[in-house]
This record gives sequence, structure tokens and C-alpha cells, in this order.
Amino acid sequence: MTMLTPNAQRLLRALVMNGPAYRADLARTLDVSRATVTNLTSRLQADGWIEEPDHEPGLLKNLIGTSPRLGVLGSIMFLVDTCTVTLSGLDGRLLGEFTLLGSSGTSAADRMAAGADLVDRLMAEHDLPASSLRALHLAVDTQMDARSGDIYAQRASSRWFGVNPMEYFATRLGVPVYVQNSARLEGLAEYLWGTGRGHSNMLYVEVSYGVTSGHIAGGIIQSGARGGAGELGHTVYDWNGPLCTCGNAGCLMQYVSIPAVLRDYETATGVRVDWADFCALVTAEDGTATSLAKRAATVLGRILVNTCHVLDPEVVVISGQIALSLPSFVDDVATTIREHALPLVGRNVEVLRSQLADLHTATARAGIDSLRAIDEVVTAVTTI
Repeated sequence: MTMLTPNAQRLLRALVMNGPAYRADLARTLDVSRATVTNLTSRLQADGWIEEPDHEPGLLKNLIGTSPRLGVLGSIMFLVDTCTVTLSGLDGRLLGEFTLLGSSGTSAADRMAAGADLVDRLMAEHDLPASSLRALHLAVDTQMDARSGDIYAQRASSRWFGVNPMEYFATRLGVPVYVQNSARLEGLAEYLWGTGRGHSNMLYVEVSYGVTSGHIAGGIIQSGARGGAGELGHTVYDWNGPLCTCGNAGCLMQYVSIPAVLRDYETATGVRVDWADFCALVTAEDGTATSLAKRAATVLGRILVNTCHVLDPEVVVISGQIALSLPSFVDDVATTIREHALPLVGRNVEVLRSQLADLHTATARAGIDSLRAIDEVVTAVTTI
């Protein structure tokens, strides 16, 4: 690479952080003349660092984006039985994506090797040398120390215990690795492209086989000092309640989750049902099922009163099988918050159902956007 002038570096930073742009928009962003931008883009294009992605001969306006020669970004997301790898240019344009279906019983070592192999496969399909990969976003479905990559010895982390995913991928792929919990990354996807779009401060809550959350402010996931923020399901509702997988008693997920609701239905009626049966019972207005669904929403609402008092989000977006399958669940949660939260919070916060239909794909791609919001990543890929 040739040395880049300060203005050239600023232009590349703008493309990485904001995505492809027209020359006139770049001039306004950089506060320079259009002639200066034209000269900059001509030189950078000749050097191979930028390109016109959708160039149409004869058009006066063409978008400018970064070239894969400048580098690419990768995202790996692990869920219970899937691994999704996404590859993009530095400006966020998607180059390729692949999801590998597996088994929840696959070992952590095999899962990591499969993820790295997928990265190599996508790089090869686009004729990119390994050195083109500049940074990797890694999302795993458990608690992992964002600084060290350590996974702590808890029953809830048993699938990953004994390995260090961040260390593995940094060594295998030779790039900086930035980590996040997959649930928090789901929240970022909903913030960028779903119900949270247009809000600056969003609390995302996913209610399914467990309860997770993600707080997004100014486009950044608020992960805490070591990535431990957002474990809403392990907020204790009653210290004398049922034993949780984390070892504590009375965690929220023991009251508001599919296993908890089905357990309580069986306790109350003596009849074991699956989730589809339970939803059908609620739809048919079965008294026991309806009461349990209402109680779950009320319990979640009570916990969210406390959470909203601490965070004061503009909007609470609720997702997951429970929220999407039970017709009045989100409305019942909202009612509890409005009835019990202090007026400044209760009268202003919106409580909404999530919108993204293909959350899995969007979440994997959100890892790329997360990388493009990290200043040290942007600096590293635009500084010679």
C-alpha cells in the first residue's frame, strides 16, 4: 500500500463506518470541496482501495465503496445447533454467507473447527488471500469473558466449557477477534433493521426456552466490563423459588420460559403438554393455560419495571417464541410496566413486539456492523 494522506484516511473511515456513499455526500461529510473528493477517489481507485460497486457507464452519480483489496471483515455466530459465517467488505457490503446445521451435542472443538473452515471456504470462493481478513466478530450462545475469552464453569455453559473460542479463532485466522453473546447480537439486529430502528436507546428482551436481553444505546451494545451484561433470565425473582441451571434459586427464567410454563401447567393439571398444545389451549381460552400465560407476562413486567428504572430505554422490544405465540403477552407486559413504573419511565417507554422475520440471518450480519462501529478496528483498516 502507498502512504495515505489524512484526507484519504478520513474518506476511507467514512466509507467503513457509514457504508458506500456518493461523492457529493462524502464532500459534505468530510467538509471539503467536491473537487477534492474527486481527486481523492480517483487516486484511491487507481490504487485499488475503493471501487464503484454498481457502476453504470454514463451515469453522473455512482456510489463509492471500499475494495476487497483493502480488506474484508468476518462474522461467526454460534447458536445451539447452527454456525453462521458472514463475510463482507470493510464498508459492510455482503460478500458471502453460509449456515451450517449441526447437532446440539457436537463438541466445542468440532464447532470451532467447522466455523473456521467456513471462513476459509468463503475467502477461497472470493479468491481472497488469508491476509485480506482484517478482523472477526464472534458470537457464542453462552457467557464468555470479552477480554480474555474464558468461559466460566457453569452448568449453563457446559457446551463450551474447557475451550477459549476467542483465543482459538485469533490463532487460527490470525486476526483480532471481538466477542459478543449471540442474544445481545440479536438485539443489535432488531435495533438496526427491526422494531428498534429509529430509536437511540433500546432494551431487547428474548423470551423462549430462556430469557435474555440486550441494551443498545447509540448503536452500541452495552455489554458491561467483561461482556456479562444482559443476563436478564438469571435475575432473581424469588430467592426461595425453583432451582435454576445457574445454581441459584428463583431466577426469572424459572417463571418466564417455555420449560417453566409447561412445568407449571403439568403441576396444576397433571397433564403434560408440549408448547404447541399449550398455545392451542391459550387460544381456546383454557382457564389454567390463560392464567399461567398472564402470570408469566406479569412476572416479566415486574422485573422490567426495575430494569427500566435503571436504564430508562426509549423502547422495550420483546421477541422469542413466548412473545410471538401468545397473543396478549406483550400487551400484558406493557400494562404491568405502565401500572408500576415511575411516571417518567412508565408514561414514555414503548413496549413493542419484534419485527424481524429472518432474525438468524440478520443477527449474523449484525456482527459485521458491530465491527464497523469499533474505533480501533476502523483505525487499523484505514491507517498505513
